[in-house]
Amino acid sequence: MEKASKPENREVVSASLKLLAIRDMSRSQFVDKLKKKEFNEHDINAAIAWCEAEGWLNEARYAEVAARRLGHKYGASRVAATLRQKGVNDDAVTHTIAAMKEGEFSRACSVWARKFDQLPDAAEVRAKQTRYLQSRGFSFAVTKRVLAGEVECEE
Repeated sequence: MEKASKPENREVVSASLKLLAIRDMSRSQFVDKLKKKEFNEHDINAAIAWCEAEGWLNEARYAEVAARRLGHKYGASRVAATLRQKGVNDDAVTHTIAAMKEGEFSRACSVWARKFDQLPDAAEVRAKQTRYLQSRGFSFAVTKRVLAGEVECEE
């Protein structure tokens, strides 16, 4: 990426640095926060270009960090939906979710073990556990493997 010049508006520079010092965020979140501070479109676009050129605003990094944080509780489809809701672009979501799917079974086992830790012995218990894992964003195939006791789940 080519070097973008620092925005002329010192207030937008200060606000941008304060926002990005707190945590990573998606481009959409960054724009929304700057709009709430009532900066004009020109200043916001200049701030975005400058922060991206400096590497402070990076959607791929944001997506990876958010997926790592959410991955302890949720499956790939729920994480993807959350990232899209936060305004992350589809390329970053696709790349991040592809990496997440590799460990989907072990994460599902971990989530299941924290909640239940006992294989279902009745149809209603199996249905309850299936609904729980699927509501957390795990696929039916992964849920089925976990509840079949296919491999001993490790905590």
